[in-house]
Amino acid sequence: MNIAVNGRSKSARTPGWYWLAVSIVGFALVLSGCDKHEEAAASPKGVLRIAIGNENTFEYMYADYFAAKFPELEVQIIPTEGIYGPGKKPLQELTKLIDQEKPDLLFTSSFDYEKLASQGKLYDLSALIEKDRFDLDNLLPAAVDYLRIKGQGSIYGLAPKFTNSVLFYNKELFDRYHIPYPTDQMTWADMFRLAQRFPAEGGKGERVYGFHMGYMSSPQDLADYIGQAQGLGMIDAEGKKLLMQTDSWKRIYQLVMDGYRSGVLQWNYMPGKTRYEKEDVEAEDLFSIGRTAMTISNEGQLNALRQRGAAFEWGMVGTPSADPGHTRNPNFYLSPIYSINAQAEHIKSAWEVIKYFNGAEAARIEAKTSNDLPVRKAFAHEMDGHSLEPFYQVKYEENVQSSYNENVPGTFFEKYNSIAKQQVDAMLTGEVTIEQGLQRIQEQGQQALDEAYAAEVK
Repeated sequence: MNIAVNGRSKSARTPGWYWLAVSIVGFALVLSGCDKHEEAAASPKGVLRIAIGNENTFEYMYADYFAAKFPELEVQIIPTEGIYGPGKKPLQELTKLIDQEKPDLLFTSSFDYEKLASQGKLYDLSALIEKDRFDLDNLLPAAVDYLRIKGQGSIYGLAPKFTNSVLFYNKELFDRYHIPYPTDQMTWADMFRLAQRFPAEGGKGERVYGFHMGYMSSPQDLADYIGQAQGLGMIDAEGKKLLMQTDSWKRIYQLVMDGYRSGVLQWNYMPGKTRYEKEDVEAEDLFSIGRTAMTISNEGQLNALRQRGAAFEWGMVGTPSADPGHTRNPNFYLSPIYSINAQAEHIKSAWEVIKYFNGAEAARIEAKTSNDLPVRKAFAHEMDGHSLEPFYQVKYEENVQSSYNENVPGTFFEKYNSIAKQQVDAMLTGEVTIEQGLQRIQEQGQQALDEAYAAEVK
């Protein structure tokens, strides 16, 4: 296999690396055999144009697999790293790149997948899936639902792994204070009531908290997170109108403010912090050192517990929601999603690559080398004796309010965050009521949004 970037060609790996890749794949096949459909497909030949961050990204993540599984493919890398930067709108830049460079295979984010599919930029895989009898039935149903809903009924991509969040809890702290463990399908109010039962004693540097989430720079961050979990949007779908002065947002801010005022919650505010060193990361993760009874986090928390040598007993349940019968989790994402350009020249080769990386053989190998959550649940292993089942107890429901809108001028958010922080501080001290603070955020935020759009026109 050769890799070419902007016309510059080179070998993917030295022979030693190539045979290492072959041995990895061969070992997995000896253990459990390969899928019949995968085995029957001839190895594709010729050119395959791949849009991905850069050559190093491909080398690190995929080159060994391609060398072993697709040795006769000539991979041409189309770097996408240039679509990001000050003043750029990544989706527009990506669309332009697809039209101009004509890649065959795309690695899309959840946001890009939905938008590109709606613009007709992605190839509908439904017929290929049916023709090759690709086994969707063995994939996490929420993942298939996600792809279909975002594709408006069609499937324009497949993803081998996902991320999701659960509520982690420290069993030893609950036992020490004779507090019942959290359960699935709690409301946010239920969870906060549990947190309030832990004593709020001691200084900030040593006390135990009932609940803590890392990387919350202010109470506003937690309120925004809960709002997203409940399907609320800060701005309307067109990106023109602020939506903060509602009863739903008022209830959320009341819940959060009560938690911080009472001392049940705390945060580390580090203004201007853009880079987190090892000690900063550890300071944000109070759960792994046994100083908070509950936290909400994704599968990365499992590695943090292991790396920091957590000796206490812990468990996992589903995340809270606004109502006890909830099924949606706002932190459920598929990434990357393997898709084909609707105008691709090498559709067959791209499809063979997608099938492989989303098939049983690749999942089997990844399960031995990665701690990611496989969409193929059969390959989800336990972590230090803990079942990963809570991560898989998720259903995908469309959230009518997106947490991100590319239409909104980037200059707006810095101004809005300043306005919101000022009002949140005033709410905390009692200078203004929750209702008054949200009214000011609505009015001043709307003015900032209008001014940001006006500045774009000039």
